[in-house]
Amino acid sequence: MNKQRLSTKVILSFLLCGVLIAVIFYHKTILVEAGRYFAPEGEGEGDTVIIEGGELVKEKAVQVGLVFLASKKVKGIIIVTQENGKEGQNFGLPNYNWLVAKRLESQGLKKSQFRVINVPAEHPVTLMEARTVLGKIRQDGTKKVILVTQGFHTRRSYWAYKEVGSSFGLEIVPHPIFIKFKRDNWWQHNQGIREFAGESVKFFYYLLRGYIPLKSILVT
Repeated sequence: MNKQRLSTKVILSFLLCGVLIAVIFYHKTILVEAGRYFAPEGEGEGDTVIIEGGELVKEKAVQVGLVFLASKKVKGIIIVTQENGKEGQNFGLPNYNWLVAKRLESQGLKKSQFRVINVPAEHPVTLMEARTVLGKIRQDGTKKVILVTQGFHTRRSYWAYKEVGSSFGLEIVPHPIFIKFKRDNWWQHNQGIREFAGESVKFFYYLLRGYIPLKSILVT
């Protein structure tokens, strides 16, 4: 019995040493792949591009959408904003969506080329957002959507949209953007570390609550 316990301890010790050696010599590769895991990037064209915003929409995300439109990879843009006021306001601005629309028009877009969708910040926020947005566009003949999201939020958002979209016959293509750090050097920035840690927890929370399927752990 003692010999068996000793053998188990020896095996575990060797395994632990192997893991430590792998981390020491391949830590950069591991961290890069971890970043790519939580921020998968698809390829191809789509019918429309969804710019996932929050209370405010990031300028870089909008520019990415405009590039997709200019290169004819999509036919239109959808800007998603989230309410945070009692009367559907965004960041205390009752006319925020109007301001977003005017900004897009100033970029040369026609009203037929874009749409601003305001969604309530109801729990679970990302899943409810996907249901609201895709529920509004499913009757437009849309079959394929490019989803532009920020950083490591991408995997959770992609799978929330993918789950909802599958029931509507919609294909979702993820496209992450990074503003203050890059996907392949996130551990070198405090914000990158905070975002990676926070989104990791939220992703597995969605898994445990059943908001996204278990296969999302392995499949993109």
